[in-house]
Amino acid sequence: MILVETEVKNKKWHDEKNICEFFEKICKKIILYTELKKIKNTHTIQINISLVSNQQIKKINYKFRKKNTATNVLSFSNLDENLIRKNGLINVAKPLKYLVLGDIVLAYEYLKKEAILQEKIFYNHLTHMLVHGILHLIGYDHQEDLQAEIMEKLEIKILNKFNIKNPYTKNDL
Repeated sequence: MILVETEVKNKKWHDEKNICEFFEKICKKIILYTELKKIKNTHTIQINISLVSNQQIKKINYKFRKKNTATNVLSFSNLDENLIRKNGLINVAKPLKYLVLGDIVLAYEYLKKEAILQEKIFYNHLTHMLVHGILHLIGYDHQEDLQAEIMEKLEIKILNKFNIKNPYTKNDL
């Protein structure tokens, strides 16, 4: 079972119809395109999503990353990245019958502006940010070049399943 708990902490998100249902549907599909598909029938997998404003994400970004700026997405994994690298995601997750992957925080104004500036369809951009966030929750990172290349290729592969073009190239309108 896959649970997606979405909390709207900024009313601007309500401008988007059925936004919570969108996140639930997309997250469930994304998980099926990751290694977690192997345990989806035997485990409960939960993702928490917070929909916030630029000001709210700026405070979170400063508190946890000491960066005093707004950003598009933040991810906070409950899983140990080092254990995943050493033992593999499924081996780390298997003993946990109720697996809370972690939290994804998304900033409305930042994402809206970013989609416009990058000439991307807003919901395609949101899907990309969810893919990106979920990959962080399951141990992927982009701090080093090789890690970034692996993560980016997987993002592109997953987004292709949604008929979303490579987000690292310009213009999907």
